[in-house]
Amino acid sequence: MKSVVVRTISGAVFVAVMLLCLLTSSKLFSLLIAFMAFGMSYEYLTMPSKAGISFSPAQGTVYSLGGVLYILCGLAFMIVLAFRGGEFSGLMPLCFFLMIWASDVGAYCVGSTIGQVLHSRKMAPKISPNKTWAGFFGGMAFCLAAAAILQATGLLEIPMIMSIILGVVVHCTGVMGDLLESAWKRRFGVKDSGNLIPGHGGLLDRFDSSLLAFPAGTLLLFLLKLI
Repeated sequence: MKSVVVRTISGAVFVAVMLLCLLTSSKLFSLLIAFMAFGMSYEYLTMPSKAGISFSPAQGTVYSLGGVLYILCGLAFMIVLAFRGGEFSGLMPLCFFLMIWASDVGAYCVGSTIGQVLHSRKMAPKISPNKTWAGFFGGMAFCLAAAAILQATGLLEIPMIMSIILGVVVHCTGVMGDLLESAWKRRFGVKDSGNLIPGHGGLLDRFDSSLLAFPAGTLLLFLLKLI
């Protein structure tokens, strides 16, 4: 019971901070991005040492540069969305985050209920044993619902069909980002990337989906000339 309370409170604080930084000023948003860049890079770079694994100089360089560039690339697309047109607006990044969060909630709710009852097949048992195909499609349904609601309320200012397509892309690439981080953690034998957010793990645990979903979704919008 205590863990549920802690998880709920820390989750509420996390969401409140995100909303504050996304919807108030460019300075707070910039501070958020800088904090995320430092925090996620630190968590990624310290994973091997937590597992007692050492690399050769060449391997260490490839591991470090590859992971940090991956993290910074994802954050760069958040900045592109927030400052498109030369002026700051955190509304589009917020829409992306809401779709990603809806996807996560849907995957957990459907996977832990219907997926268990139907004994749904595992998506990637060697990487993330708890992920099922029922959870995947449940997450997609929640993500598409979020995209439709955001469009209907005027928060997502693109046509409805494009909103649905964006939802599909955000969900699928978000799952891929989640699996990629799970592969890192399984490689180094760690449960969470960090413990910054009580009950939720580290920053990488919270933003792993975003690091692929933001670039993919932003590129889609650019290709369709919607931003």
